[in-house]
Amino acid sequence: MTAIPTVGTAADRSTDTVPTLLAEVARRTPGAPALITPDRTLTHHELDDHTARLADVLRQHGIGRGQRVVVLADRTWQGVCCPLAVLRAGAAYVPVDPSDPEDRLREVVALSAAGAVLGRAELLGELPSLGIPLIPTEPPGGLPAGCPSAAGAEAEPPSPDDLAYVMLTSGSTGAPKAVLVPHGAVTCAARSLVDLFGVTSTDRVLHWTSLIWDTSGEEIYPALLGGAALVIDERVEARSVPALLAAVREHRVTVVDLPTAMWNELTHYLALGGEELPPRLRLVVIGGEAAHARTVRLWTERVPDRVGLLNTYGQTETVMVTHAAELSGPVGPALQDDVPVPIGRPLPHIRQVLVPSGDGPDELWIGGPSVAWGYADRPALTAAAFGPVPGVGGRFYRTGDLVRALPNGSLVHAGRADRQLKVRGVRVEPAEVERAMTTCPGVVAAAVFPLGDDPELLRLYGAFVPSESGPATEREVAEHCARRLPRALLPHRIAVVTALPLLRTGKVDRAALRARFTDAAAPSEGASAGSASAGQSLTARLAELFGRVLGAPCSASESLFARGGDSLTVTRLISLVHRELATDLTFQDVFDHPTPQELAQLVEDSGPSRGEPQ
Repeated sequence: MTAIPTVGTAADRSTDTVPTLLAEVARRTPGAPALITPDRTLTHHELDDHTARLADVLRQHGIGRGQRVVVLADRTWQGVCCPLAVLRAGAAYVPVDPSDPEDRLREVVALSAAGAVLGRAELLGELPSLGIPLIPTEPPGGLPAGCPSAAGAEAEPPSPDDLAYVMLTSGSTGAPKAVLVPHGAVTCAARSLVDLFGVTSTDRVLHWTSLIWDTSGEEIYPALLGGAALVIDERVEARSVPALLAAVREHRVTVVDLPTAMWNELTHYLALGGEELPPRLRLVVIGGEAAHARTVRLWTERVPDRVGLLNTYGQTETVMVTHAAELSGPVGPALQDDVPVPIGRPLPHIRQVLVPSGDGPDELWIGGPSVAWGYADRPALTAAAFGPVPGVGGRFYRTGDLVRALPNGSLVHAGRADRQLKVRGVRVEPAEVERAMTTCPGVVAAAVFPLGDDPELLRLYGAFVPSESGPATEREVAEHCARRLPRALLPHRIAVVTALPLLRTGKVDRAALRARFTDAAAPSEGASAGSASAGQSLTARLAELFGRVLGAPCSASESLFARGGDSLTVTRLISLVHRELATDLTFQDVFDHPTPQELAQLVEDSGPSRGEPQ
């Protein structure tokens, strides 16, 4: 096997870490804003002081170098201070979503070998007994004033070779994988992004992504290391375009990093003339899913050239962003529908090798100082994914992504070399979801597969064979999975089958399963056309809008989620309701009132504050 020559050169090793660089920023610009929320602003000096005090609290609990701390990662100013304090104490943080089911939390604590849990007191109070200390971010009486760490007499700082964080991703063998990322990798990747985004002290970067995703680092670290301000606004939780634009406008945000699916919604909203982009916004970064040429062209037609558009690519194992493509200016209008949108060239700290896969596209291997150590307690899996490229040597991460190189050296994505899927921008290993399904009592076998031709609308389906004695129902399996999997990994639909179709090799024939479910999932003719009529009742109008985002008719009493809706569907519904009914909804509104009937009642009970249907 002959590899295409290596591109890019690894950056020189540095002795800097995130804590030392943040301390330098605080000394250089102490009064500049670092964290901005609707109710408070922390300067870089105040952020440095608070994380120093919180790091001392961790040390008083015996937390230091070589240990790991679970951080309950809600999007608040504490959600930023907590991981920074863990790093400053010399330990590594393991981000966890507070809404994850109890079984998942226990699995994370055990898998990561955490020595403590750090988070807001009210969140910690709801946790089950985990057998390790629970440390609130603001203990009774507040953080100790004048503690040694705040005065500068800290313990030995972490080194670039110490572990910085542990990030969980979906597991190909059924269990989640814990990616081990050292300080040096984070610092190197963050510095590259400061340069790529052009971050300065005048910038304000929106904090959009939860800490449990690697993408959050693209917001937090370049903003703070670049001396800029990180903006935290709970309105982005609504995942609606109007709420996003309101937060960006009010806080004078200059840089936004969005999932491609959300950027799609923003683009179509702007194209319909709903609103202009706020004047201070200068850069939009997208990634996580493939962008479409027609959407890029629509963006360039509607958005002024002063707003840059970067398409980015990367993995948790290679830390944040490894490749980027500029899509604004003359590039976007020139894109053709039959050519994939490029993921770009490698950043300066990245080495890439394109290894022929034997059937056309090449497999992308990535090396350089931002490559993770591997997977916690998974030596075989680590050896399979990390190592030398045949004929090249060095240490690389085998991405599993197939790519083609354009004449200008930029890459385009051309599929996967394994079963891994991207659903709503999240990496999904079907084996992990199948494992959860088969652990449900009354299930003999299960298979998970994607459905849909459009990557933006790709949905995860699960099929299972019930046992003859005490067979499980679809609802029981769905509830069982909800107790064990994070929301991002839950199938859109779970259905009973009498048997799983098999290939001659004895493996599950997923193509046959997809074909079986395609007809049932296909949208009915006219389901996505037209708009809600003003002559209908609010319930009927909402039912029609539900049908448009689902791609199939929806009755007044049917739940959006029972019909296969997900977070992207909710985002589209919120934008559609705002545009056509002049009514503002939040994510929580839809989750709590998932049928057209219930949502109509909520809107009517709320009165004119939500806007009057037009």
